[in-house]
Amino acid sequence: MEETSEQISVTVSVKLTRTLWFNTYRGLVLDAAGDYFGTIRIIPEIPLARSEVPDNAPEVKSYVIILVEDAVSLTNDTIIEFETAVSQALLAELTKLNLTPEYCQFFYPHLTETLDSDMTMPQ
Repeated sequence: MEETSEQISVTVSVKLTRTLWFNTYRGLVLDAAGDYFGTIRIIPEIPLARSEVPDNAPEVKSYVIILVEDAVSLTNDTIIEFETAVSQALLAELTKLNLTPEYCQFFYPHLTETLDSDMTMPQ
C-alpha cells in the first residue's frame, strides 16, 4: 500500500513597524491572498562588536527572537511550515534594514490559544 502525505504549504509576507523600544519591531503577517494571518513581535539579538568584549570571549551569531502574539489558522499540522515561511519573509525584510541575523527563534506566549483547540498539551 502506497502512503501519501498531504503537503501543507504556508505562504506569507511580513510587514514591519518599529516600536518605541530600541531594536524591537512588530510584524503583520499576511497570507498569500494578502489577508491577516497573525501578529508577531521581533527582537533582533545583535552581539557586541569584538572590540567591546574580552579577547577570550566566544564568538556569537546574531539571531531574532519572534514572539507569536496571534496567528489565525495556525494548527499543530502547520506550525513548522508557518515558522519556515515567516523566517524566510522576515529575514528578507530585515536585510533591507541592514540586519543579517543567522536564524529565528520562535516563542508562543499563549500556545494553547494560538493553536487550534484540538491540540492537547503534555501535562
